[in-house]
Amino acid sequence: MSATYYDLALSEIMITEGMITPERLSKLLGERDTATESVGDMLVRVGVLSEQDRVRYIGKQLGIPYVNLAEHHIDSNTAHLINGQTALRLWSLPFERAATTVTVAMANPLDINALDELKGLTGLDVEAVIAYKEDIQEAVSRIFGNGKDNLSDLVVSAMQAVGDSTTDAIEKELLDGGKNPDEVLLTSYSPVIRLANEIFLRAIQMRTSDIHINPEKERVLVRYRVDGMLREVINIPKDLQLPLTSRLKIMANMDIAERRAPQDGRISLKTAQGEFDFRVSSYPCVNGENIVIRILDKRSAMIALDKVGMPSELLFSLRELINRPYGMVIVCGPTGSGKTTTLYGCLNSLNSPERNIMTIEDPVEYQLTGIIQGNVNAKAGVTFAAGLRTLVRQDPDIILVGEIRDTETAQIAIEAALTGHLVLSTLHANDSAGAITRLTDMGVEPFLIASSMVASLTQRLLRVNCPKCSAPYTPSPEVLETIGVPQSDALNYDFKRGQGCDHCNQTGYRGRTGIYELMEINDSVQRMILSRTPSTEIKTAYFGDQGQLRHDALRRLRDGITTPEEVMRVTIGG
Repeated sequence: MSATYYDLALSEIMITEGMITPERLSKLLGERDTATESVGDMLVRVGVLSEQDRVRYIGKQLGIPYVNLAEHHIDSNTAHLINGQTALRLWSLPFERAATTVTVAMANPLDINALDELKGLTGLDVEAVIAYKEDIQEAVSRIFGNGKDNLSDLVVSAMQAVGDSTTDAIEKELLDGGKNPDEVLLTSYSPVIRLANEIFLRAIQMRTSDIHINPEKERVLVRYRVDGMLREVINIPKDLQLPLTSRLKIMANMDIAERRAPQDGRISLKTAQGEFDFRVSSYPCVNGENIVIRILDKRSAMIALDKVGMPSELLFSLRELINRPYGMVIVCGPTGSGKTTTLYGCLNSLNSPERNIMTIEDPVEYQLTGIIQGNVNAKAGVTFAAGLRTLVRQDPDIILVGEIRDTETAQIAIEAALTGHLVLSTLHANDSAGAITRLTDMGVEPFLIASSMVASLTQRLLRVNCPKCSAPYTPSPEVLETIGVPQSDALNYDFKRGQGCDHCNQTGYRGRTGIYELMEINDSVQRMILSRTPSTEIKTAYFGDQGQLRHDALRRLRDGITTPEEVMRVTIGG
């Protein structure tokens, strides 16, 4: 079968297998965002193809067998022909062995250097098959012990070490462990240090956005925020609270002797999965210091605007708006809704040697090549307003303000937008029209808002059905009524729900996708702003009764990407 597919285009293979009709493919190609977007990228973006299916079809295209590691038996002894770090570095996992050969699942089976290294490490001839990258990562995590059981073992070891040592000896050992995070990941000095390292590594493997280390009266609870929801990972005995907290503060260059005042710190790590920054915040509470660690994947900074999940027509409009020479574009949404990722996508789209792009952020989350980025520093008197006032004297073409928080910042941003600069910023508002009300509440005159604002974009993140365990089902009429889907229209929906499996940690969801609402400040909206029309009336006049955010969410529901409950959770009241 594979020989007949060799050298065929991906689209031809999908048509041959009945995955898409020539007519629909032609229509999608006509709506493609850019001529350089590959067919595979486009089909994944619009939901026709999953990332896993794309890998399978690429295997057919190359004549290389595909293996689903989640459903395939993996011989542990064969896997241990290489170590876990090498497996993640090469994105390869040996899983079957014969007398003189070993079969290896690879994310890139055409990588000659990796094939040569695997042959040298195993001493066997390598037969490469293609596998989905995340499946390799999960299999490595499962086989090489980077899971919950491993955390439990480390807790036991750390408790024993703490019981056998004095407080001074423990503190000296933690300090001697070094502050260099790269060094910390490569070397394990003590059970407490190994426990701290494993908490970070496990969080990365589970695609965690935040680590919560919450002290309680008789225990310390470790939770990970995955796909926007907190999950309990492990309970740590109270005796380990102080050593673990001290270790984290040492890594983040915080003062371990100061336990009465909040502190902030930062850690940078290089792992097999990539480079990550960890933003550490401590808060003294009744039962000790509460630690929350935000994980920042540096790869997110390089995301292209067409990869954030916007519908093609909305993306086209947004690109036109941000390419205007001046004006203000505001992105709205709650904390953790992906506003920064969207703004960085805009900057990546606009970044060129001919433009001077400058930012003032709190703090700089990702460093972008070719863009001058600055941090808010309250102790030094650098607030958003003060930093922005300096930026306009630095001859910028485009300015990014991390957040408009007060009247002074809002007024300076609007002045910059009116004097020939493109200003991008975020604002905490429920919807696009609500941004206008927020600025008015800050004391900005309506005529200034109408003159300076180009557009207001609102976004949320919806959890996505797990691709491995989602199955068709029929939601109740009450649920459909709540989210605004008439019974007569329900037949047009491909309702699916994840059943729960190891791939999604039994949640039924894996990953998130954005839903968006874009309001261009056209002549009609400007007139409503000048007449101080309430935001609810502006929204209804522009989007209609349902609203674009809900419409985008229902589109994802119709395609079987998410569930009615998730649409309800994210959009009701939003």
